[in-house]
Amino acid sequence: MLTTCSTLAVFHRIIRRLEPAFMWMPLTFVLLFSTGFIAARFGTQDAEPFTLLLTRSLVVLPVLGLILVALRKPRQWGDGKARLTQMGIGMLLHGAYLGGVFAAVEAGLPAGLTALLVSLHPLVTAALSLPLFGVRLNIKQWAGLVCGAIGVSLVLGAGLLGEDINTTSEWPLIGLVWCLVALLGMSSSTLWQKRAGGRLGMVEGLIFQYLGAALVFIVAAGLVGSFEFDPTPRLLLTLAWLVIAISVGAIWLLMLMLERGEAHQVARMFFLVPPCAALMAWLLFDEQWSPLMVVGAALVVGGLVLDRPKARPARSPIQASEAARR
Repeated sequence: MLTTCSTLAVFHRIIRRLEPAFMWMPLTFVLLFSTGFIAARFGTQDAEPFTLLLTRSLVVLPVLGLILVALRKPRQWGDGKARLTQMGIGMLLHGAYLGGVFAAVEAGLPAGLTALLVSLHPLVTAALSLPLFGVRLNIKQWAGLVCGAIGVSLVLGAGLLGEDINTTSEWPLIGLVWCLVALLGMSSSTLWQKRAGGRLGMVEGLIFQYLGAALVFIVAAGLVGSFEFDPTPRLLLTLAWLVIAISVGAIWLLMLMLERGEAHQVARMFFLVPPCAALMAWLLFDEQWSPLMVVGAALVVGGLVLDRPKARPARSPIQASEAARR
């Protein structure tokens, strides 16, 4: 264990020293995030989706514990309310969102289409902010919502009406329902996170989020799943990728970007996820898109671009310390 912790600590120090050269960190994060939809396609061929995600959660927890030891930072466990809040957020973010994505792909929905539909969560979050919290939308956000809605209508219309009978006529309705579950889970967790009181460290918060997600996956696997898990080489490689590349690698990049105040870069580039996932699905699974679907997808991406947040200028250490004293 000490050797593993030392290795993680050395890796973290190397990454920090190379940070000035990592202008591509946001893009790398988006690319890693996009591979999650491909992993869903690979993994659900040998395992029931909720059982696969449950296994992932149980494997990630000790890995996060090792990372927490390797970072050698003061622990921020928060109070009981904050821990329960993070568990609830994990039930929505990792449970409903990831569970919905994997279940949709397992039901037969194309991975690229799944990525496109659930990528609407910034628009849905903005729409829900108005009735729930009275947050007013500007003209660009309204335009983004309209553009995204038209784009999704074109994509779904082309698919459900069978414009391309070779690729879209067999879309399962249950897959679209699971996409809706994922979309609402992501948007709800985002709104809850913004309003949540109490603070935990990032790794500590993730631990409680994965605990909450594990509870969701246990119940889901028992109710609608089968606990099927065939440990083929393909499945084990997929599980390793989910844990190492996404749960650890992508999250580590996110932590570094948050420390540097570059989280807005991820949000601004998040509109690249649907085309990246669609391109990967085309290369690996030969998923085809009809011309009307491509037009609709372009409108969705355009809506996400319109809704992207503005970059905030980085504060100097003096400004940050003054803000902390207020």
